[in-house]
Amino acid sequence: MSLLSRWFTATSDVLTVAVLGRRRVETTPPPAPPVSPVSPLQDIGARLRSDESDVRMDGLRDWVAFGESLAEHRQPALDELCAVLRDLPWPGTQVDQRWRMVLQATLAARLRPGPGFWLGCDLDLRHTTLVDFDLSACRPRTVRFDGTRFLGDTRFDQATFLGGFDASGAFFERHVQFTGSVFARGLGLRGVAVCGNGELSHIHVAGPVVLGRARFSGRADFTGARFGSEMDCSFVRFGGRAVFRRAWFAGVSSFAGTWFRGREDFVEASFGGESSFENTRFGHRVHAD
Repeated sequence: MSLLSRWFTATSDVLTVAVLGRRRVETTPPPAPPVSPVSPLQDIGARLRSDESDVRMDGLRDWVAFGESLAEHRQPALDELCAVLRDLPWPGTQVDQRWRMVLQATLAARLRPGPGFWLGCDLDLRHTTLVDFDLSACRPRTVRFDGTRFLGDTRFDQATFLGGFDASGAFFERHVQFTGSVFARGLGLRGVAVCGNGELSHIHVAGPVVLGRARFSGRADFTGARFGSEMDCSFVRFGGRAVFRRAWFAGVSSFAGTWFRGREDFVEASFGGESSFENTRFGHRVHAD
């Protein structure tokens, strides 16, 4: 056999092996991806998002049972319920609207002292639409409402917030009530818009208060409020009456650039630290006797 013939024979054998190997690779099915087991809470969350009301209610009952079974289940359960609320469409159907109210009431029931109370839980409802939201007399830890839309009337009165409270950029369609509430780590309302009245009388805030660039269309009532740290009330726009009668400011307070379009009342207010009213505008005579 000539050298050229031997080269053709060897090349043919190599190509045959390559083709057969390729066929074996092509005909071998790819391995199936591993299936991640679904946790009980994920299963509950899926049912809470169902379009069928019976499935939703079954999921809600299992949600309560899951949170009650172990103390360490409570925070993950609340996080999942907040996520379900955040995912609800707006305005949605009447069924969606009724379901939103059921979820809100269930949430508040877990945070209000009494039977079924879950102590030491955080609440994250950022960028959520809530309707006639009622957290009165509740006792959560840290709460987040950044960018949240509160439609209807909102109630936080007589509540105790053991952690921080932050509702920066939130929108309140009507009235919001904080009367008699306690804030252990501060109150953040930077840039909020309150289209109705803001009732904050007799609140107690141990940490800093941030109201910068907030907008109150109606009355803003801070009668008897106690601010134990610094307060930033700069560039706030009070469209209605602003009442700080008998309020107590323990730290530095700033009303710089604030516009009081309605009547303002600082009668018997006490300032323990420095206060600034630089470039403040008053639409009426100041009451500070």
